[in-house]
Amino acid sequence: MSPDQIIQQAANWLTRLHDEDVTDADRHAFNKWCAADPRHAVAVERMRGLWGSFDTVPAKPARVALNRAFAPRRPRGTQVAGLVGVLLCGWFGLDHLPVWMADQRTSVGERRQIALADGSQLQLNSNSAVDVKFDGHQRVIELLQGELWVEVAKDAQRPFVVRTNQGTATALGTRYLVKRAEDGTTVVTVIESSVAVKGDASDGVKVSAGQRSILDHGRAQPAQAIGASDPDAWTRGLLKVNDQPLADVLQTLASYRHGMLRFDPQALQNLRVSGVFKLDDTAGALASLADNLPIQVEYFTDLLVVVKPR
Repeated sequence: MSPDQIIQQAANWLTRLHDEDVTDADRHAFNKWCAADPRHAVAVERMRGLWGSFDTVPAKPARVALNRAFAPRRPRGTQVAGLVGVLLCGWFGLDHLPVWMADQRTSVGERRQIALADGSQLQLNSNSAVDVKFDGHQRVIELLQGELWVEVAKDAQRPFVVRTNQGTATALGTRYLVKRAEDGTTVVTVIESSVAVKGDASDGVKVSAGQRSILDHGRAQPAQAIGASDPDAWTRGLLKVNDQPLADVLQTLASYRHGMLRFDPQALQNLRVSGVFKLDDTAGALASLADNLPIQVEYFTDLLVVVKPR
C-alpha cells in the first residue's frame, strides 16, 4: 500500500473516531488496523502531531487500548473541522505526506549520515527524504526529495538501487550521488567506480567516475564529465564553486536557509562566482558574496533576505 493510501485511511479513521456516532466496533476495528502494519500507527501518530484537534488519539495506537474517552461527543462544528482535516489530508498527502512519512528525512539546513543494515553508508543533504526497502533479493533506496550520497557495501546477491520518479541508478561500484532537482529531473553523479542509470522510458547508460547523467522525462542522457567541480563537498559541509552563475550559488544557499532568499536571476545573470563557502553559515556566505561582487544583501527579517545588484 502506498503512503498516500495509508494517509488517506488514517484520516478517514480519525474522522470516524471523532464523530458523535462512533461505536465500540469502530474503535476495535481502528485498533486492529493500527496493529496490522507499523506504518499505520506512524501515520496516526504524525497526523496527531500535525493537527491538534486529534489530541485525544493515543501516541501509540497500535499498543494502547482504546476506550470511550478516546472519542468524546463533539459538537457539529468540530465534526466539520475534522472533515476539513480530511480534505487537507487529501491535498497534503498527494504532494507532501510521502515525504512526511519517509523512513529517513532531514529538515532544512540539516545533513545526516546513516549506517544502513547492509553496511552501506548513506548521507542525506538538506531537506531530503528516503524510504529504505531491503529484502533478500535487492536493496532499494527510494529518493522522495532532495539529494543523497551513498557508499555501497558489496553484496553480489542483492543489487543496490536508488530509485526516483524518473528512473533508477544501480551501483556497479561504491560511491555516487543522486539528486532530485527542482526542475523535476534526476541528476546522478558518480564519485568512484560506475553506475548503471536507466530511465523509466529508455535504455540505460553507464556512468563512470567523474561523470554524471541526467534523467529527464524518463530518459537517461549520455554521461558527461563533471570537470573540476567537487559535487560531494556538501557531505563535508562545504559549497565549492568554480566560475558558476551567482544565481545557482544563491539557489543552493537558499536550500539551507529557513525562510525566503529572494533574487532576480535575470538581474544577476552576468555575475559568476568561484570560492568555498560553509553551508552551516549561509549568512557568512552571503556577506562574503556582497564583499566581492557588486550586489547588496538586505535582511528584512531573519526569514526574508533579498539579494539585488548594487
